[in-house]
Amino acid sequence: MLDFVRLLNERYQGILNHTQEREPTHSVVRDNLRSLCLSQAFLEKADCFRRYPNLALQIAVIGPTQSGKSSVVNLLMSREVAGVSPLAGFTTFPQGFALGLPSNDRSAIDHFFHDFRRIEQADDTSPRNGAFSFRVLSAEQHPDLGNCVIWDTPDFDSIHSAHYINSLLRTIALADVILLVVSKDKYADQTVWNMLSLIEPLMQPTIIFLNKILPENNAAVIQSFSEKWQYSREDPLPPIVPAPFFREGVGPMNAAKERDQLIVRLRRAKSAVNRSSHRRNCSALLKRFWADWTEPVRQEQNLVYEWNHLVDSAASGAVEIYQRYYLNHPQHFETLKRALAELLTLLEIPGIAPLLKKTREFLTWPVRRLLGLASRQSSDSDNESRKNQEMQVLDRMYEHYLIHLSDAVFSKRGEFVDHAHWWNEISSLLKSENPVLSESYTQAVRTYQKEFQRDIEEAARRLYVKLEQQPATLNSLRATRITTDAAAVAIALKTGGIGVQDFVLTPAVLSLTSFLTESALGHYMGRVETDLKQKQLKAVNTRIFEDALNKQLKSLTARMNPGNKFNIPQESLQDAEALLNEF
Repeated sequence: MLDFVRLLNERYQGILNHTQEREPTHSVVRDNLRSLCLSQAFLEKADCFRRYPNLALQIAVIGPTQSGKSSVVNLLMSREVAGVSPLAGFTTFPQGFALGLPSNDRSAIDHFFHDFRRIEQADDTSPRNGAFSFRVLSAEQHPDLGNCVIWDTPDFDSIHSAHYINSLLRTIALADVILLVVSKDKYADQTVWNMLSLIEPLMQPTIIFLNKILPENNAAVIQSFSEKWQYSREDPLPPIVPAPFFREGVGPMNAAKERDQLIVRLRRAKSAVNRSSHRRNCSALLKRFWADWTEPVRQEQNLVYEWNHLVDSAASGAVEIYQRYYLNHPQHFETLKRALAELLTLLEIPGIAPLLKKTREFLTWPVRRLLGLASRQSSDSDNESRKNQEMQVLDRMYEHYLIHLSDAVFSKRGEFVDHAHWWNEISSLLKSENPVLSESYTQAVRTYQKEFQRDIEEAARRLYVKLEQQPATLNSLRATRITTDAAAVAIALKTGGIGVQDFVLTPAVLSLTSFLTESALGHYMGRVETDLKQKQLKAVNTRIFEDALNKQLKSLTARMNPGNKFNIPQESLQDAEALLNEF
């Protein structure tokens, strides 16, 4: 599960880096990234517990800008350890202050903050983004707190918080106890309640420090805070420690009563910490945000599905043209006639053998004479100009295929406005791929025709075997002059002297076809023809479209700009959801 969350986090971060703030997806991606970063850190905390089971209590002091977080840390430590400034956003990285921390725990902290640099608290030369500091203090001066680490954290509501939000979220995930510090000016801000809602599934014992509250306003502010808590969260209201406004700020010298209250609350919170429930809390956290995380992934998967469906639909339409204008057309279907030509060459008909030994020129000349084709030339260019019916239909199929796809993509751009950029990218790739696609189609057609010739020859052999089983029909054929003429025309076809259409229309072939159809072989010829049509339909659909065009076009989605794509297969998402249900 952790691996999938890391993958999601990585893909979300990539998309955030490739989108502008004005784009509608930017805010969705940013919000999901926060819960993803928190969840990844919380899942990694389990590994930290396994490696360091005696890790000291971790207390995170969090809050918005100018709420007094650093001052509260100093109050707890009874001396100035955290930097305090009247400027908003002064603290820009987590700062841990350890009381009596064993050396082993220092390794645990470094292990948990593995993607962050550990710097010195007062180091102004190192970049603060992606960093944390850690300082060990003597526990003897703080017997009330015991063995623990108190974290002073950056704010989560300033305009610069996006630069250090990940380190803040990781610190919150590490914490056993949350100490929220808010002032009278900030406690009602939506950013505060967004954060409290985000971390609710972690089920961390929480203490509220209401800072800078005038004594006469304590009851009203606490009541207001309580109502907002009940509205935003489902767990009971945590203990609240109010503190008055001090001009010099909360500190050890002027807030001893508040410090004592905090110490009591922290002791109680410490006793409520239950690390054995971490797995259950992880499950609640993942299930809380799973739908939000995976919705954009599903949308992208649906777009890929829509594209694949368009490709399949275009192929189906093209194949339907092939069936209508070739396979099922009474005048255009030529394959059986090709099988007949193969059959005639298999028949050792008396009178035709001498013709087989002649050259192509001597052989085709009387045939062209017979057909009235003396004015035609048998060059390659002429043969190409007299394309057979199948090739004409195949050309129309390809045109229909591309037009159908282009029109469908154009419609999708208007239908899915929020994903118009996705369809625009597919449209551009489709145009750029057109020359390669055309070459692939031409090569696929050539391969198909070459390979299907074996099926035609096999059909001829089946007919020949059937004829051998009917000696009377075979002898009648051999005794007929028409057979000899048809065989000569067949040889002309095979040697390129005439086209298939010319072969079909010759009187000799027409008479021979009629003879075979009306003979006892007629029913069997119908079965052979049906079988050829089925095989040919399957071959065109599989070899030309599925194996060549469809596969090539469906792969376009993998070539789209990866910077703003999740590229997570549906199978991977299903496997992750299965793990989530077992978590």
